[in-house]
Amino acid sequence: MLGVLAVIAAVLWVTGGLKETPKQPVKQPGKALDLGLFTVTVRDARIGTADAGFGSERERFLIVRMRVENRGKETEQLGPGGLADGVVALTKTGKWVKPDEVEGTAGGAETDAVQPGLPVEASVMWKMGPADSPRKLTVGLRKWKYEQGFTDSDFNWIVQRENDVLAGRLTLPVAPMTEQPGPEPGASAPRPTVSGP
Repeated sequence: MLGVLAVIAAVLWVTGGLKETPKQPVKQPGKALDLGLFTVTVRDARIGTADAGFGSERERFLIVRMRVENRGKETEQLGPGGLADGVVALTKTGKWVKPDEVEGTAGGAETDAVQPGLPVEASVMWKMGPADSPRKLTVGLRKWKYEQGFTDSDFNWIVQRENDVLAGRLTLPVAPMTEQPGPEPGASAPRPTVSGP
């Protein structure tokens, strides 16, 4: 009997014991992460400016760049109702918040959707104050499951939001905003360089 218990204890020690799967497993940027509906590869984070809406001035954002692939059979949105519902950032107070804006490009053209089989380079953005300059940003990615809705019998891709369970948690260094120096007052603008054939 003691021999059996010793074998069980040794197996549990090697396999990690009776620990639960972490609610927020730590992942590394640059590696693809399976979120069910999407495969996402988080690239980096930086401070930048972007248009906040039609007719508004450019604002400062924390921007996380990621490659997004749609694993479903239908077109999915990048913004609310799509990818943005499964991406969150951790605030100083420990609260997870959804992004304010999501922009994307596919095949060199701007897009607000992800087609099956056509990867999108997405910029997921959170608004910042004029003096905010964090050195690190923690991003969480939620899993999507193909299941029945709470109020209907149809099957749909539904993001999992319960109890802060995440498919992955990444802490990224934040690159500071860099301004492109312009020509000095009175100087002529430099001519573009044209390469030969």
